[in-house]
Amino acid sequence: MYTCFLTEVTAQMIADHIMQSIPFNINIMDQAGRIIASGHKERIGIIHKGALRALEKKKPYIVYEDTATERKGINLPIEYNQELVGVIGISGEPDQVMSIGQIVVSIARLIIENQIYNDMAAIKESRQKDFFYEWSQLKREQYGGKFLAQAQFFGVDLTVPRTAVIITSKRIRYSVMDTLKRMLEQDEYILRQGMEEMLILFRSEKRLEKRLEKVLDISRDFTGCYVGESSATARDTCCSAGDTCEIACAMGISRPVVYFRELSLECLLSSVERNRELEALMRRLEECDEEGSLLETIIAYASHTGSVTQVCEALHIHRNTLNYRLGRLEELTGYRPRHMRDLMMLYLASIHLKKSRWKESK
Repeated sequence: MYTCFLTEVTAQMIADHIMQSIPFNINIMDQAGRIIASGHKERIGIIHKGALRALEKKKPYIVYEDTATERKGINLPIEYNQELVGVIGISGEPDQVMSIGQIVVSIARLIIENQIYNDMAAIKESRQKDFFYEWSQLKREQYGGKFLAQAQFFGVDLTVPRTAVIITSKRIRYSVMDTLKRMLEQDEYILRQGMEEMLILFRSEKRLEKRLEKVLDISRDFTGCYVGESSATARDTCCSAGDTCEIACAMGISRPVVYFRELSLECLLSSVERNRELEALMRRLEECDEEGSLLETIIAYASHTGSVTQVCEALHIHRNTLNYRLGRLEELTGYRPRHMRDLMMLYLASIHLKKSRWKESK
C-alpha cells in the first residue's frame, strides 16, 4: 500500500506550488476521499464526494455544472503501480482545467516514486549499518550462511585485509561524512559511531599514513585519530582501534595520530584481569597520590625505560625531585620502581587506574 507516500505535507506542497501559476483551486484527496490539501484550508479533513466517485469508478469523475452538493470541475484518480493512492480535484471549466489536472497527477506520481526510492535507499542504508555493526563484532569462525549472504548482497569482500581507524571530533557534520565517503576507495567503509566518533575501515596499505594526513585536513573539529592493527577479520582490527583510542585518551596522549603498534603493550596490560594484589596497589596509589604526580612518574619512568635524563625532561622536573618521588613510591607501596618486576607491577596498576578514571569521567 502506498497511501503513506501521499502525506498531507507532500500534498499541500503540490497544491501550493501549482496554484501559484493558475487561477483555480486545487484539492488533493487520499484513498478514503478525505481532503488532505487544498487552497481552501478550512476544507481539509472533509470527505470530498467527487473524489469518492472517482475512487469508486477508478476513472476521472467530471462535474460539468454546479449543483447543491458539487462544484463544476474535475476529479482525477492518482494511480501508482496499479493502485489508487488518491485523487486530484480542480474547480473550474472541465475543458480548461483538464490539462492542468493531468500535469498535477504526473507530478504527484513522480513525487511518490521519488519518495519510494528514497525510502528504499534509507532502508538499505539502515540494513547496511546493521551489517557493518555485526561484522565488527563477529569472530571469523562465527560467520554463518545468513551473514555471508548479506556480505554478498552488499558487495563486501570479507577476505580483504583492512585497518580500522577511529576518528573523534567535537561534532561530526553531514558534510564531513560526505567528504570522507568520497575519499574512500573500493572495499573501504565508514560507520558513524555517534555524534562525536566515526569508524573507518581502510584497505591495509603502505600509503595509509599519507591518506590519513589528508583525512585530518578535512575538519578542524577532529580531536583524535586512532589506528588499529591490520587484519582480514573486521572484529580484530576494530577491537585494536578501540583499545588504542581508550588507552590514548586515558593516558592523555594527544598526538594527531596514534597507532596500535605504539600502545600494544599498554593495550595488553589493560586487558589483564585484576587480582587482589593489583586491586590493593591501585587503591594505595589512589589514596596516596591525590595530585597524580606519582602516577605520572611511574608512566614516564616505564615509558623511558628508567632513563633519568629522559624522564626529567618529559616531566620537566629536577633529578632530585625524580629521586624523591621514586623513593616515595617505594615507601608508600612497597614496590621498587628501579627494579624491573616491581616497575611493571606499578605500571600495570597505573594503566588500570588511568583507564578507570577516564571511564568514570565520561
